[in-house]
Amino acid sequence: MLCREVQNYISAAKGLPFFYVIGDEDYCSVLEELKQADISVVRMSEFCLKDDKFPSVDELVDYFRTSDVDYRDNKFVVIGLGEYLALRGSAVADKELRRLRNTTLGNARAILLLRGVSSQAAKIIRDDNKMVEQQRAYISNNLLTNVSVTNMPEDGGLVVQTGIKYLLRAFEDGAIGNVYTSTSLVLDNALFPLFTLSGAYSVVKYIVGDFELDSGLGTEEQWKRLLKDLNKCSKDIRAVFDKYGIDERLIDDLRSAVSGLEYRNWLVFLYLKLNAKQIQNYYLKLVIDETLNFEDFKTNLMVKITEFSHQDRYFRLLYDERKKLLRNFPEEDIAVFVKTNEIDPDESIYRLTDNTLLEKKTIVKWVVSNGISEAIAYVYPALDEYLKKYIFDCPVLSDELTEYFDLYKKQKVSNHISDEFIKLVEKYADGISYAQLPTRDNAIKAVSSKNNAFLYWIDSLGVEYLSYITALAKKKGLSIHTDIVRSDLPTITSINKQFYEQWMGGKKYKEEQLDNIKHKDKGGYFFTDDEAPIHIPAELEVIEKALNTAAVELGMHNCKSFIIASDHGASRLAVIKKQEVPYETDTKGEHSGRCCKSFDGCDVPYKVEENGYIILSDYGRFRGSRPANVEVHGGASLEEIVVPVITLTLKKQVGVKITVMHSDDITADRHEGVTLNLYISDVESPDNISLVIEDKPYQAKSEDATHFTFALTDIKRAKMKPYTADVFDGSDLIGSVSFKVKGKTATIKDDFDFGDEF
Repeated sequence: MLCREVQNYISAAKGLPFFYVIGDEDYCSVLEELKQADISVVRMSEFCLKDDKFPSVDELVDYFRTSDVDYRDNKFVVIGLGEYLALRGSAVADKELRRLRNTTLGNARAILLLRGVSSQAAKIIRDDNKMVEQQRAYISNNLLTNVSVTNMPEDGGLVVQTGIKYLLRAFEDGAIGNVYTSTSLVLDNALFPLFTLSGAYSVVKYIVGDFELDSGLGTEEQWKRLLKDLNKCSKDIRAVFDKYGIDERLIDDLRSAVSGLEYRNWLVFLYLKLNAKQIQNYYLKLVIDETLNFEDFKTNLMVKITEFSHQDRYFRLLYDERKKLLRNFPEEDIAVFVKTNEIDPDESIYRLTDNTLLEKKTIVKWVVSNGISEAIAYVYPALDEYLKKYIFDCPVLSDELTEYFDLYKKQKVSNHISDEFIKLVEKYADGISYAQLPTRDNAIKAVSSKNNAFLYWIDSLGVEYLSYITALAKKKGLSIHTDIVRSDLPTITSINKQFYEQWMGGKKYKEEQLDNIKHKDKGGYFFTDDEAPIHIPAELEVIEKALNTAAVELGMHNCKSFIIASDHGASRLAVIKKQEVPYETDTKGEHSGRCCKSFDGCDVPYKVEENGYIILSDYGRFRGSRPANVEVHGGASLEEIVVPVITLTLKKQVGVKITVMHSDDITADRHEGVTLNLYISDVESPDNISLVIEDKPYQAKSEDATHFTFALTDIKRAKMKPYTADVFDGSDLIGSVSFKVKGKTATIKDDFDFGDEF
């Protein structure tokens, strides 16, 4: 029910306005009661001459005076006035209320429903005894006003009708709490709490809530577009991410997610920033936490690792996580990292990966400048497998070939030839020890079940790759048997291709890319452009392709055996040596000068004459032929002559079982070393079972058909980590075992019974 003061004011004209000071609690109910009493409602918002212009109090006063004339409608309540004055501030409110207090109305009755300016209105009432005496004022018991204003740009999406007029209209309708508006008017002195959102970022931050990201993470245009998307997606940023297919799975293809400066790429960055605590990849989390703007994101992904030493406690974790993240990134992105990583050569090798050809080449060039590092084992495992010593197991020259090619590979990668190795080359160049090896053609003829065999010819494949090929076969679960054979002289394709042309078996294929890489222009590598052996990664990729093909063909049962063979090998060191034979002849040198047609009177010291050719057996080259690109063949060095015939097959359905006997009691004796006993369920060559531990071979003594003893005489100390040994049946790798070695002292302590008293 309306208060007595209002009822009395309505019933008898006072000639002056009535101040009804009110709070949120009573506002709507009082207004409704006034309407029920046939009191007309006058909105202050109607006195705004424009949507975004303050209402005119002068126009309100004129309305009062006009109402005095209209006796039929001269009782009204003014709403929105208090809120308007609250927006203008205390000084304006006090001034205008004092003015309105004394505005004459004649017979009109004007009730000013004042919300938001209770302090100012109450003071005026207290200061003017006549207002109380004349019953022209009433102050409600509850004057609490819970109103705040958020002013935002027009395109914020939260304000349908912009301008101060519509803010006042909301107040007139009883709005409480936070009210949105979009006005250009200055409201700095407002009595209501005022929040001003300037720019799209501020609106986004307000809408999303708990949005701790800095505005510098995006441009104004990016924030505007996000704001537009938020308004289309029920103001739910998760719905925006869903719209663009952005979720935790983006880490699986981070390249696509971040490559580019488009809006979606930026959203990915924003998503990662907002979900940084949930990121499981430690390297990505580090980059996200420390990246302050989107433009730096991809660069930081590339180079952040360069801020860490390889001796840092968390380096390997960050390295491994980064490698997984960047595995699909193109070389043009990785180039930024490679350049930055050059700054500290002592650390740079530890940060490189084998994800890209560019990095692989960089690793090789680092080795050329700094030598072979233990870091290669994890930064470029394929190169590490290539460099491992291959233990030759053939009827003749096993030790000699093992020593020679171990040295050859290291010098090929290091791009350097030692004087000692030159002496070794000349030692073999002075004889024809290779002639003891069987011929390749005979080895191919001996292939059984040719109709079920696939012959895969890799042009220029020498035995230098056998350690890598063996490692690949092991990873792919293939059985491997290798015959070490020789090519015909000169080591050129035209003389060594009959094995392929006369193949009477099943499928066959010639892989030319390895030969192209070594000495053809289309291979893309030129010694004159870069003398470092940066072609090695491309060579290893050709071999990996061959083993992948073998695994597929065998796995699909398209063949029962996969035969890898070659016409000849090739020499890198003959190119590095740059040794031109000072011999004038009318016969033009062929194959980069490694051989030439026979002529009388040739007295060079290291040569072989065969098949109408004079073939150089050291690292010299005849004049008259263009220098090789990066490697050469045609000569009679061991790397050119000795080639493998590799037979790959699927492992038996029931694999060979290999067991370390008495594994808890393997003890190192400082005089006799270690005795290792193995049980092997099935062997083909019981008299030729061997182990290779850390590049060193050990021959077994056969106890019976399945039990074998190995004297590891050089292992004389205990070791915390277990030893790993590859087990060979003849030249076939049949499995691996691991075992721990204890010292005698430790064993005695372990076995001693101290009794219960301790």
